[in-house]
Amino acid sequence: MNEINPDFAAKAGQTDSEQLSKSNLGIFLAELGRLKRIVAGFGLSPSDGEDVLQDVSIQALKRSGKYRSREDDVRWLIKVTVNRCLMEHRRRRSFRRHAQEILRRRAKFGAKSNRADEKAIVVEELEIVRESMQKLDDPLLGPVVLRYFCDLNSKEVGEILGLKPSTVRSRLREARMILAKRLLERGVEP
Repeated sequence: MNEINPDFAAKAGQTDSEQLSKSNLGIFLAELGRLKRIVAGFGLSPSDGEDVLQDVSIQALKRSGKYRSREDDVRWLIKVTVNRCLMEHRRRRSFRRHAQEILRRRAKFGAKSNRADEKAIVVEELEIVRESMQKLDDPLLGPVVLRYFCDLNSKEVGEILGLKPSTVRSRLREARMILAKRLLERGVEP
């Protein structure tokens, strides 16, 4: 799958590595760290994240052969990854609602809770943060993930999501306020 036909590369006058670096798959591999941060920022589990990245790599393969600038290809990969994460996020949102209801019912009938050590508290707080992030509306979640997990500025986030930088900043502010409120309600100091 990752190999390039040597005859094609010879005809084009390029080596396998040169051809791969110009292809969307090569750019995908070069940007894999950033794409993994995006997936992690959406709160997807490692296995779900791998599924998303496999889908994105397939899209990159399908798009190979269409030559554009590297910057455009990177922006396209980020956009495809964000959209795929949003789709997975929406799909799992209803599943999480049902799972939380089951856990609440079990907690009613479950054993008495024991005092947790600090590690368990940290894990619980991280889960609360993750749940709070997952409850954000999609228009707020995308800018938060790109800004705080990928270290992109408002202009770059706006280019990827098709928004004005001022709109990105207002959505980031709204998301921070919502997250702070939810965390305080759950006993976690932001």
